[in-house]
Amino acid sequence: MKSNGSLLLTLLTASTLFFPAKGQAAELTRVRIGYPSPSASFSPLFVAKEAGLFEKYGLTAELLYLQGVQITQVHVAKQIDFTVTGSPLPLQASVEGADLVLIASSIDKFIYKLIVVPSIMTPTDLKGKTIGITRFGSLPDVAIRLLFTKWGLNADKDAKLIQVGRMSDMVVALSGKRIDAGVISDPTSFLAEKLGMKRLLDMADTEFEFANVAVVVSRAYAKAQRDITLRFLKAYVDGTRRFLSDKAIGIKALKKYAGSDDPDILAKTYDLFAGKYIKKNPTLSLKGVETALAMIADRNPKAKNRRAEEFVDLSLMDELEKSGFMR
Repeated sequence: MKSNGSLLLTLLTASTLFFPAKGQAAELTRVRIGYPSPSASFSPLFVAKEAGLFEKYGLTAELLYLQGVQITQVHVAKQIDFTVTGSPLPLQASVEGADLVLIASSIDKFIYKLIVVPSIMTPTDLKGKTIGITRFGSLPDVAIRLLFTKWGLNADKDAKLIQVGRMSDMVVALSGKRIDAGVISDPTSFLAEKLGMKRLLDMADTEFEFANVAVVVSRAYAKAQRDITLRFLKAYVDGTRRFLSDKAIGIKALKKYAGSDDPDILAKTYDLFAGKYIKKNPTLSLKGVETALAMIADRNPKAKNRRAEEFVDLSLMDELEKSGFMR
């Protein structure tokens, strides 16, 4: 039989294990998050990481830069827990049977600029020209195809689309006259303009409502780890609001992740995204998801007559709303 002293020691040890002492950090749950581009579009994620907001909700976040379809492939393979990405790739995968679902969206419009060489004056001047995108199936690819349709053109027949890779590679390709136009995000678009290229169009000024930046999770993960998913969303919402309200942390995050050291470009990028693009509450727009599905249906018959509601889970953001967190 244990002495009173031994019993007390055992109880104290157990209480230390299960109830950390004041000032002693509780164990954090690790989550892995994929993102596809060093674009300011993903600023809420970058700020949540840099400002320690994941830790605020008991998480430690590892951000993984995964380009093109790789981001969805890795997610489907369960090597990451969440992705913050353009909606077409996870929607395309879900149409093909993947267990992925959209749960939030920060931007409901295209935020790319169509940057062109100085000789191009109008959209019709793009006929027969070479246009750079990052990867086939990426958001820049979807965006330029929508624009060509709006202009009564066909991107596959009336122009030549080529994969260039990173946004920074797009500027090099434009400067080297390897392409005549590029679908470019900020802050890289500002650099291209500084180098003598010109902006033909800001796609955010078109009428398209589009789920541009979506938070994605597998249905299985969201069901099995609903509490973690909700805590992730809380950090993401906080990251959104901190970005919108704190220019200093916003620019700090952009400098680290968006690949620019130019103070003027960083300030312009922050002002544009905080003032025009990023929503305070990242709730999903079903109309924006429908636009993405319609684009997928043009190339994949399996997407025809599918409804946006099949590919989203609104219950998580609804739960945060009902709890009063979103105020």
